[in-house]
This record gives sequence, structure tokens and C-alpha cells, in this order.
Amino acid sequence: MTIDLIKKLEKKINQNISLKPIFENDENETLLKQFLYNQDYLKPENIFSIIKINFLKDRPIGYILCEDNSKIIGFLGTIYSKRKIHTEILNHCYLHSWIVSSKHRSQAFRLLTPILEEKIFISTFSPIKSLEGLYLKLGFSEKSFQSKFVFILPRKSLNNKNVNISENEYFFKDVLSDDLKKIYEDHLIFKNNKILIYFNDNKNDNIFVIAKKKYKKFFLPVLEIIYVSDPEKYKKNMININFELFKKFKTIIFKENFFNNKSIFSQKFYFTKKNKGYFKNVPKNSDYNFLYSELLD
Repeated sequence: MTIDLIKKLEKKINQNISLKPIFENDENETLLKQFLYNQDYLKPENIFSIIKINFLKDRPIGYILCEDNSKIIGFLGTIYSKRKIHTEILNHCYLHSWIVSSKHRSQAFRLLTPILEEKIFISTFSPIKSLEGLYLKLGFSEKSFQSKFVFILPRKSLNNKNVNISENEYFFKDVLSDDLKKIYEDHLIFKNNKILIYFNDNKNDNIFVIAKKKYKKFFLPVLEIIYVSDPEKYKKNMININFELFKKFKTIIFKENFFNNKSIFSQKFYFTKKNKGYFKNVPKNSDYNFLYSELLD
């Protein structure tokens, strides 16, 4: 179905519009900024921030459509990475910021074709409504996820293990598995917090967490949990873990994104929002998570 649809769409190709990859700091990046600032409905700074996420310097940060080889009329952002899934290192591309000028929407599909041709693992979270149908027609699978805001009670529990937290880089190198070391090292490009949570002073009994502190409405601190290596262990020791994170980050409001109703929090007082993710060529038995994506920004 995907091949037939692409062939059908290719008949609509406007020969005056060319498709090009765009790389970090190349001449097209300047033209891209001009294009984004000309879109009244956008906040270009948010997109520029995501573009800085670059795990593989030799891969494009996106693709552009150019009219008469000079004027950009469309852009699709890409975050390429190499992910270790089970025993394999696999290529992955996360998609973001699919933007095409209103007069040229019929050419929008072309931005995705070079990525589809690679036949690699592709994902994207919460695209605009008008793109959801196109993703499904191109053979992507749809999967819902939730965002939850939790108000924690900063207290300790005698039924939980004693909890320590550390961001000491030597701890990560000593105790993390090879799979988790790769995730840790890949994500050093971000300012978010890489945290080792360990129990009863035993660093080998641990959980690896990636989190970031953000401010909602400019003044309300929220700790967003992006990745947890062992969600079940977190849930069993949630009260004491939350207490230590509260002490470190000085907030009682936590946020979590999760698939399959597998939240690490059991608090009843929360606000949730449903979102959608779209995936293609998903590796067999792969876990769904938010690593290597724009949510890290």
C-alpha cells in the first residue's frame, strides 16, 4: 500500500521544486530560518531548539523543498540516531516540525520519501491533525500515550528501600549495563539530568533516570521524567524515590509521559492528556519510550 501510494503521489511532483537534505551549519540553515520566521503561526525559536538535537553529525537535521532552487517552501526536521535494541545497533529517525507553505501542500509528501526509502525505524509524537491520515496511509502504526501531572507528598516510607541519588559520572561508568551506558553517553549532549538512583547504599541495585526541571507559566517548577530504566522497581520504591527527587529539585509537581497505561506513579490526584505517536519499521519486541526524540529538549 505504501509503495502504491508513493507512486501515485509522485505523479504530482512539481519539477520546479527540488528536495534537498539540510545539515547542521550549512548554507541552507540560514535560508531555513528566513522561511520559518515568515510563518506567522509558528514560534521559530522552539524549532531551532529542537534542530540542535543532533546525535549523528553526518546525517541531515532535516529535508527542505526549494522553489527554483533558492526559496525554501517546506521543511521536515529529522533527528537521526543509532539505538541499541536488544543485541542490535539500529538506525532510527525521529520526525518533527513538518511545515509546508499553503500554496505547496501537494508537495509535502516528498519531504518524507528519502527517509522511507532507507527502510529504517521511524517515529514521531503528536503530529498536527492534518498529517495523521497521511501517516496511516503510508503504513505507519498509531499508538496512544499519555502525559500525566502528579502532585507528590514529600514524605518517606519504612516499607520502601532506603534511597540515594547521584549524578556522579564515575558511578554511571562503573555500574550501568552496556545498553544503559550507551543511552547515558548518547544523551550527554543535553543539559537534562542523568540520575542514578540506588538502594540501601548498594550502587549495583539501581535505576537509571533521565529527567529535566522545567517551569510552567514561567514560575511553576515541574520535574519531567523522560526515561526510567526499571519502571517496576521505581513503582515499588516510589515514595522514597519521589522524596529524594523532591529534595534535589525543589518541586512537588512531577510530569511523566508513558505508553500502555504503564505509569510509574500511583497518586490519585493528577491531570492527564492523551497524545498519539506514529511508528514505522518498529523492531520486534521493542519497548516504546521517549529517548532520541524532541521531548528531550
